Amino acid sequence: MPAKPNGSWKRPENLNQENRTYCFYFMIPYAPVCSIHRLVLFPFCLLLLCFSACSVTKTIPKGDALFVGYNVRVKGENDSSNRQGQLETELSATVRPKPNFSLLGLRPRLAIYNAFYTQKEKGLKHWIMTKLGEPPVLLSEVDTGSISQIMSNRLHNRGYFNNSVSSAAQVQKKKASLSWTARVGEPYRLRQIKYTLGDSLPVQEAIEQTRARSLLQPGSPYDLSTMTQERVRIDSVLKNKGYYFFSPELLIFSVDTTVGNRQADVLLRLKRAAPAQALKPYTLDDISIFAAFSTGDSLAVRDTINYKGYHYIPNENYVRARHLLRGVFLEHDSLYARQNHLLTIRRLAGLSAYKFVNIDYRLDTLKSNALDAAIYLTPALKKSLRAEARMVNKSNGFAGPGLTVSFRNRNAFKGSELLNVEFTGTFESYVGGAVSSTPPEGEENTGNNNLTSYELGVTSTLSIPRIVSPFRLRNLRTAFVPQTRMGLGFNFLSRVNFFTLNSYNASYAYNWRPKETLTFDVTPINLQYVHLSNTDSLFEERLEQNPFLRRSFENQFIIGSIYQLTYSNQMQQKRSTNLFDQLTLDLSGNLVNGIQSLVGASPPTDERPRTLFGSGYAQYVLLDNDFRYYFNIGRESQLVARLVTGAGYSYGNSTTLPYVKQFAVGGPNSIRAFRARSIGPGSYNFRTDTTSSSGAFSFFDQTGDIRLVGNLEYRFPIAGFFKGAVFVDAGNIWLLRQEIGEDGEPGRPGGVFRASNLLDELAVGTGLGLRVDIEFFVIRLDVGIPLRVPYLPKGERFVLSDFKGSFSGENSMVLNIAIGYPF
Repeated sequence: MPAKPNGSWKRPENLNQENRTYCFYFMIPYAPVCSIHRLVLFPFCLLLLCFSACSVTKTIPKGDALFVGYNVRVKGENDSSNRQGQLETELSATVRPKPNFSLLGLRPRLAIYNAFYTQKEKGLKHWIMTKLGEPPVLLSEVDTGSISQIMSNRLHNRGYFNNSVSSAAQVQKKKASLSWTARVGEPYRLRQIKYTLGDSLPVQEAIEQTRARSLLQPGSPYDLSTMTQERVRIDSVLKNKGYYFFSPELLIFSVDTTVGNRQADVLLRLKRAAPAQALKPYTLDDISIFAAFSTGDSLAVRDTINYKGYHYIPNENYVRARHLLRGVFLEHDSLYARQNHLLTIRRLAGLSAYKFVNIDYRLDTLKSNALDAAIYLTPALKKSLRAEARMVNKSNGFAGPGLTVSFRNRNAFKGSELLNVEFTGTFESYVGGAVSSTPPEGEENTGNNNLTSYELGVTSTLSIPRIVSPFRLRNLRTAFVPQTRMGLGFNFLSRVNFFTLNSYNASYAYNWRPKETLTFDVTPINLQYVHLSNTDSLFEERLEQNPFLRRSFENQFIIGSIYQLTYSNQMQQKRSTNLFDQLTLDLSGNLVNGIQSLVGASPPTDERPRTLFGSGYAQYVLLDNDFRYYFNIGRESQLVARLVTGAGYSYGNSTTLPYVKQFAVGGPNSIRAFRARSIGPGSYNFRTDTTSSSGAFSFFDQTGDIRLVGNLEYRFPIAGFFKGAVFVDAGNIWLLRQEIGEDGEPGRPGGVFRASNLLDELAVGTGLGLRVDIEFFVIRLDVGIPLRVPYLPKGERFVLSDFKGSFSGENSMVLNIAIGYPF
């Protein structure tokens, strides 16, 4: 908020502690009628009601008013450029100060400021007033005359040399709104653009060669900002042709508006006082690389290694020259090019071994048209050990405390290789799903409803900043460092009273970004072995009842490849819309199965699949896509839509997908009105399925081969680092094939995908969210309310009419607590 000008208002002396009205009520003694659950349901509504009870104008001095809004209109009946909307947006941005933050017509931050106002400079009230509130913006603080002049200048810069701007104020009940009206005619347009360079210097010819892509075109409206951009464009072209000392300020535009008929001639020329060194191109001579530079080091040359025309200083004790030069695009005897300079900085800054990169250029002492380049690389901390305690909240519904200890070596083998070894341990309880303590009628409750587990794992990853391949590949000319990743890991999972699961994995992958928005991640070797042991008798009984579930838990290898393509322009922050799309293809078992077929192995059957080292292997294809659309509304509000689709198909050596590859929905990052793994597949309802075990065993049945999830979320600021959200989620999972149990009865009835039932079997939920966003850390609380439950009988699936505003019982609200945004 801009500081108040001299002579600004002072808070009235009679506004003392006794007379002040507070607008926050901590409790309403009406508990017999209104349950605590219902109070929790509507926190935002109650907050807004409190704000609405506050008088935002009670502290406005006499003779002044609260500045609540403004509008800008551009009237140009004779303007053929059709830029009125664009001009209104540009002129509106010049209004200062802005009115107080408003949400749904209310001003919560101003209400907080008034409620907690204090003249003390310390204490809780002062902290709330200054951090969460904001002082009122007064009409007297808005200098309408200066703003009108600024608007007129902006219009002049856009070619409206004859314009007028007026303002008017409307005050009602101590609230003021301002309106500006700008009247313009036809803008001046460019008639001719000439380059009056006048001599034969090399720079003149280089500038003339840029005319084909000039931003200035005859017939276009006069625009000062376009001329400024044209100077920058020409400078950028010259910088890549060796003109190191050139700058945009050396170009001057002269505009003649006396030619008549609202036209202007533009002349471009070089400044007469331009220094001689700016008018000639330079080549690179000596290139020195200080591979272990630190502030305060002497730059005396010692232990220099000459490698492929580069001076490598001091030696190769830290990073070997042959690895480092893959990120250097400056070459001896080549013209200086700004793009090569920036590309070198970005590539070297992407190496884990370094934390700072700088390139300095100096005139060569022997050659008149040459530069010497010095690349200074400051090493990062080579080794580090980190311990992190965290709260685990998994998408499968398990949550609990966890501990991670990681060791990191940022230059493991003198090639800036990043070695990371991570030890993890978690203890989790199942908080998702619809685990019921009441078994179906006529059955005993044989399940353990208190699902707990603990998990121990170790993962080691080696990231090499180059493509390691048996084939000789050219160095990729991209600003992003290509990566080769090798991974090894072991994980021990114990579901108490159910089973233990040992999994071993190894992978070999490549990652590269040919441009800023596109990322390829290819894992040609993805190996995983899953071994189930120590199964409980009740769990064994459940596996016997469901052959498909048993096969998904069998000891088996996953041997295949993963291909992932990601498009994202989220780094382009000035766009009104952003896109993210990630496509993943997961294949397994095809190569092994093909080799066994070639050597004459017997065909696989459901009961006797082919094996590898005595264990079966999975054969499937899985395709998954995550699409997100971000529509930015103003500076802080955003409308986000997401569509997640996926399908997996097992064939050949497998009759079902491995359990770890099957889809599930629900939870804090999916359909938030339903707990994780509490819905699907399709309209299947384990509560009424007599072939399904009750209680905790239902957790294992809520998976499928097809996934469809859609989300729509509106995000908006509340106050300070508090953000709000309103969302709608919909989706479900389905089976591709009907399961048949040991007794010949179909398993999980209603779970098979039918296109005709798609819309009717979607689970739908809505809700409100509160996010504490402190930039590097986000705590998210989302309250989901179910609207449609797909496993209920047809005609009873819309449940909003049964909503009771509590967190317990059928179709109750769901509180999701998570870290980070859902998407």
